[in-house]
Amino acid sequence: MNRYKRLVIIVMAILVLIVTSGASAPWVFVGRKAIGKIERMTQPRTGDAPGYDLATVVIKGKIDKVYSTAVKAIESTSKYHITRQDSAERIIDFTDGTHSAGIKISQVNDNIVHLLIVSVVSGQDSTTSLVLSGVMRVCKEMGANCSILDSG
Repeated sequence: MNRYKRLVIIVMAILVLIVTSGASAPWVFVGRKAIGKIERMTQPRTGDAPGYDLATVVIKGKIDKVYSTAVKAIESTSKYHITRQDSAERIIDFTDGTHSAGIKISQVNDNIVHLLIVSVVSGQDSTTSLVLSGVMRVCKEMGANCSILDSG
């Protein structure tokens, strides 16, 4: 009877491993398809309430390299100026003199980094170009092939 219980436990453990490893395979496929796809979300200013402009992308890389690349990309252009940076939290705030935006960089796993860039829309002008240009510049400097996800 002891042998039988041990065999049942081993078979059940193998079945659990097979089922759980198979379940994660679609997520790996979806994750690979998402790399380099820029997702955008915007809301214009309405009345007294400010709007927002947000872009997010997942790229291959290490967080330290992506963070330093983002800092260098912003510093290398006279159009943008860094107003605050927090290397521990991987946050960079920057401005073009009229609009302000912030980047938050997070390590998803060993090889994947998530960038979130957001800006408040307080005036009539859109900050879309500021946010998108920030994402595209980091992608370009990292050698990532990024494109705006078609919302249609």
